[in-house]
Amino acid sequence: MQFDYDKIVLSPFTMKPNFSVYDDDELQNDISRYSALTTNHYYNVQYHSSLVDILRHREHELLTLGERIRFESDIAKENKLVSKLSKRLNLNKKYKDITDMGLDISDDIIIMHKGRVEACFVPFASGWDPCTVRGKTLAEVHSPVADNEKLIKASEAIMRTITGEKCYHRYTWAISSLDTLSNHPHYERPEIDSIRHLTFRVEHEKTVPIVQDESVAFLLQIQTKPLVEVMRKAGDLLRNSINSMSDNVLEYKNLTKVKELINAEVCF
Repeated sequence: MQFDYDKIVLSPFTMKPNFSVYDDDELQNDISRYSALTTNHYYNVQYHSSLVDILRHREHELLTLGERIRFESDIAKENKLVSKLSKRLNLNKKYKDITDMGLDISDDIIIMHKGRVEACFVPFASGWDPCTVRGKTLAEVHSPVADNEKLIKASEAIMRTITGEKCYHRYTWAISSLDTLSNHPHYERPEIDSIRHLTFRVEHEKTVPIVQDESVAFLLQIQTKPLVEVMRKAGDLLRNSINSMSDNVLEYKNLTKVKELINAEVCF
């Protein structure tokens, strides 16, 4: 697992959403991670083992958190949004239920229709409670975010763009005292006392239009690495990004103590 830190970590840091076009070749290559669930796939023993492990984690989160990580509205069902998404992703199986799809693919799924969240299966949430976004607009979803003025202002324009013809993607990152794929608020987080006990989380967010000008899916791929490993490879970049954050952002991302720790240590 290789991270392109120059694309993931921006310095200076900004809360402005930085989406870029995700062309068809990139999207199809990304979808091939779903292995046997795609019409065109190759068998890779090492990846297959990793995929099986991820899917087991997803099932465990469903058993633990249940309705807190999934929902599918009547609107989503009436418009067959899950079925249309499975066709758009070239999956062998035609899914009719968000939970069935979410247990079979490795990415978290959020579906919006006519500007509101109508379905989701998010077992690997990054510090938020998926059940709370049901029926919300993009602006409402991002209302708790620190320094959110640009994000809120751009929400309607973002929705018009991502429900168009093209797919888009962006990266966000976090640092957590949990080393698990799920950072759902249900789980108690250990106190931050050492960089060596922290985990660097990357969320690769892709948007896939389902019905043009109407419906879109967000696919969220979560990957993690020990923070010390990241600091050895991209320590200056990460440190500069954190040092450029406002106090509000540091508090929101739970990085105030992390900032103190990474500026106290030079060697990793």
